[in-house]
Amino acid sequence: MQKYSLKRFQDIVKIERQRAMAPYELVYKGFISLGYNQRKASYFFQNASAVVEALRDFCWNNFVPEEERFSSDMLKKLIDDSSLDGLSAREAIESFIDSYPQHIYQLCLSNTQSRRSRAGKEFEAIIELLLMGAGIPMDTQGNIGKKVFIEKSLGKLVDIVSPGVVEYVIDKNYTSLISAKTTLRERWQEVPEEMNRTGAREMFLATLDDSVTTEVLNTLYEANIRIVTTKRNKQENYATERRVIDFETLLGICSTNQQYWSQDTYNDGEKEAVIVNINKQIEKHRNHEFVCEYYKKRKEEFEK
Repeated sequence: MQKYSLKRFQDIVKIERQRAMAPYELVYKGFISLGYNQRKASYFFQNASAVVEALRDFCWNNFVPEEERFSSDMLKKLIDDSSLDGLSAREAIESFIDSYPQHIYQLCLSNTQSRRSRAGKEFEAIIELLLMGAGIPMDTQGNIGKKVFIEKSLGKLVDIVSPGVVEYVIDKNYTSLISAKTTLRERWQEVPEEMNRTGAREMFLATLDDSVTTEVLNTLYEANIRIVTTKRNKQENYATERRVIDFETLLGICSTNQQYWSQDTYNDGEKEAVIVNINKQIEKHRNHEFVCEYYKKRKEEFEK
């Protein structure tokens, strides 16, 4: 007799994974542990690529043992002590495997799918904290909500807009749209389609992919989409490709756009809308001191 049905076990795995292995929490932990919360903005402009790589390494090195513990804990939930009485160690293991082949398979499959999903979420969080460290104002889809991004014609594939959603509505030419994908594969084809719907001047596609073909780069370039990657990846794989820029260059572009916006650019309604979005993000990150302070500083600038 199985202790858990397959459906019940899958539900438990999903719930426990969300509780124990939140991608943003791991990235934020890395950001603090590596002392980036103590760095000045100039550090990020000069070392953006190194920050991205260091946070990726931190997340991976901390995730692997956590995933092992998680898998062990999930499998232990299936153990029914009463059904193993009188069995030798070998017999008990064989009985367990024979009783739960699909459960074990689904856990392994879930781990594989989760790795892909969390890699993207971690990458988005890394870029978000990188921009915060550099003092670049922004709104993120994860904080503001997909519904707002779609309503404002930003689309579902834009992860970050700088300086923010309100500024995008006011003047698209002085905003930066950023989409993050650790690897492109066939999914890059969605980005030009989304770009056409936004009507923006350009979009930045941040990736760690080391094998983007010339054909793909040409197609993205025609759609006014620029690849952004680490300085190391650019030097090793795209050294002669001007259409690929590094994270240091991206921060410089965002900073230049930021200089266009001053208090005189906004009317009262627009200022209020900016503050509403900032408050929403403060509330979401009330347990992340560095993030809260970042948004509180932005809010103070609008309330002067």
